Amino acid sequence: MIDCLGTGIENEKQIRNALNGKEYDELNANLQKLISGSFLNYAGIIVCDEQAGTNKSDIIITIGNESHTYSIKCGSSNSVHQEKIEDFIEFFELNHSITDQQKNELRLFIWGDKTLDGTGLIDDRLTVYQFKEIYSNAFENIYNFFKTVKEPLIRRLLINGGALSDSHAEFVYYGNSTDGICCNTEDILQWMMNKEKKAITVGNFTFQAWNRNINGGDKSEHKRGDIQFKWASIEKDLKDIRGE
Repeated sequence: MIDCLGTGIENEKQIRNALNGKEYDELNANLQKLISGSFLNYAGIIVCDEQAGTNKSDIIITIGNESHTYSIKCGSSNSVHQEKIEDFIEFFELNHSITDQQKNELRLFIWGDKTLDGTGLIDDRLTVYQFKEIYSNAFENIYNFFKTVKEPLIRRLLINGGALSDSHAEFVYYGNSTDGICCNTEDILQWMMNKEKKAITVGNFTFQAWNRNINGGDKSEHKRGDIQFKWASIEKDLKDIRGE
């Protein structure tokens, strides 16, 4: 398994530092593979800038007149997308057909307290397993709804990001500065189109609430009401896509 070098932020910084201001011949074998797999022409000084925050891409690499963007991942159970439930619903309202029932089932699942707006009692907050048992029809309906918007939804989660993202991701790079694997996001999207799991998934991305704060308390209360998609098998999947 490929290891992170510190936290995700620290890992990204080490990758940037290993690339920025260097020429191709100065890079280690791993980063040479990253550049040669992304660029048509890699002669000249490499410029690597941060693009994190609300952007889907974390870094942009430029050599001469050519630039490419990358989402950097490492470790296990990576989050690929997160946003407020109402922003997520608005995406469907503006771009796709979604019924009031489907919108409310999404709200019900994310808040997980038997309400549509998070105002339920702490004692009514449910784990995902409890929700699936009590609201099995809603659970199944969300899964089926996602199948009808699979391609544009994966594109939002993986490539374009939410409404506040100003930069899409052309590539996903999983790893650190000395060991990693890089895939074109369009290749990942096409591979994901043929994948399904038993949970509420889109491809191999699992849909969940960021944090229902089941037991209450102030520490995680602000995390309620956010949707999140996780990619637990990212390293294995990227290797499969690349045939490694």
